[in-house]
Amino acid sequence: MRFHGLMVLRDEADIIAQNLEHLLQWIDGVYILDLGSTDQTWEIVQDFARRDKRVVPFKQMPILFNDNLRGTVFDQYRDRFDPGDWIMRLDADEFYHIPPPQFVRERLRPLDSALWLQWYYFRLTKSEVDAYESGKMDIVTDRQRPIEDRRRFYKISEYPEPRMFRYRRRMKWPETSSFPFNAGFVSRARIPIRHYPHRDPLQMQTRFRLRSKMMSLNAHAGSHWKLGDWREEIVDEQGISESSLRTKRGLSGEKGIDTGPLYFWEPGTELRELHQRKFIAPARQRIMQRMIHPLLLPVLDARRQPYDRSFQHPMLPDEVQQALKAEKP
Repeated sequence: MRFHGLMVLRDEADIIAQNLEHLLQWIDGVYILDLGSTDQTWEIVQDFARRDKRVVPFKQMPILFNDNLRGTVFDQYRDRFDPGDWIMRLDADEFYHIPPPQFVRERLRPLDSALWLQWYYFRLTKSEVDAYESGKMDIVTDRQRPIEDRRRFYKISEYPEPRMFRYRRRMKWPETSSFPFNAGFVSRARIPIRHYPHRDPLQMQTRFRLRSKMMSLNAHAGSHWKLGDWREEIVDEQGISESSLRTKRGLSGEKGIDTGPLYFWEPGTELRELHQRKFIAPARQRIMQRMIHPLLLPVLDARRQPYDRSFQHPMLPDEVQQALKAEKP
């Protein structure tokens, strides 16, 4: 049983090296599609690939973001997977609080073959922004520290999202889907992931400009990408942001993400757990799934739509890509 990760990224130079170092502690392969980074992200990925064959750069192309893009990476490299291997959706700003091999070994039941995440959203606070903007904290110097030392305040997201599944040779992941058909029997346990989308003012400014531009081009992403002003997502000591008070856009506009109080985390300690099972099917349906999955999945796989290798994902127009390069702060 091995672990393979599918990553789609862009402009994550401030964190991608730390993320890859984290992944390489336990992963067997990470396959990376870069959507046209204008910073050093792609060069960092290639440098890791030269030093460790488990890092596999797929390609760099200025593609308009779509949540289905990992299906393209999956189709490209599925011949490297064996039945029973775990396939994972990866993001450059996420860190697994418990290594997946350990989590699978200790928390899953024998028939569990699909796993959803438990997100811990680490947030940038007003006092931290004040420290940067007053000159008390230098961003360039601060970025030399591990992200878990830099960002300590988090919220517990109630939003469940599929994250891992066990590979079957005949399973289908079409270009129109963000996850494979009939990915597997969903575990009741959710794997904890520390998510760092808001790292410092410069990173947030770049991220929000990019996402706002992509949403104007009809990118296939969550509505929180529509928020153009990064300052609206900064939280106070109670975990309240301007977007949650006034606009209900950004993270506060996504159901179950920006919920509950703000907690402080000391690295090396446990995170608070959220015991929530809304993503699990009712008991009767679970029993039926448990009985029929081993028998019917091969039949269902044969009837599903395969990946269309003639499909072309929309590209960012050249003028937009050039404008994003010119607008970098």
